Amino acid sequence: MRNGAGIIAVLLLLTGASLDAQEKGKKAPSKKPVKEVMERSFKDKGALIFLVRDGESTEAQNKKLLEEFKALDGMQPPLGDVKGWKNRTGAAIAALQELVDKKPGAVERVRSVTDCTGCHNAHRVGGNK
Repeated sequence: MRNGAGIIAVLLLLTGASLDAQEKGKKAPSKKPVKEVMERSFKDKGALIFLVRDGESTEAQNKKLLEEFKALDGMQPPLGDVKGWKNRTGAAIAALQELVDKKPGAVERVRSVTDCTGCHNAHRVGGNK
């Protein structure tokens, strides 16, 4: 009986250690994808976002920016609440869809919902650097 209890105790210890190792192996979700999207379409003066906001973009560029915002919408914000993140990305997606659908006034709507400073202050670590 003592032998059986010892084996059970060893198995429980091994199982606990294994679960602990698995838990430590889990990493926090990466914030890199948000950074990659930002660097690809939002950084620098000639970036895609500025072409669209200035009304100088092609239909293909409008669609690309729409896809970038859809990608951002599926990500977790690096900082701040998810609801605010979804509200901002959702508004941008709706405005960009109007632009793709060639609705009048769409460029102005895109410009009004793609406020870099507001989004950075709410969701970027370090704010608007």
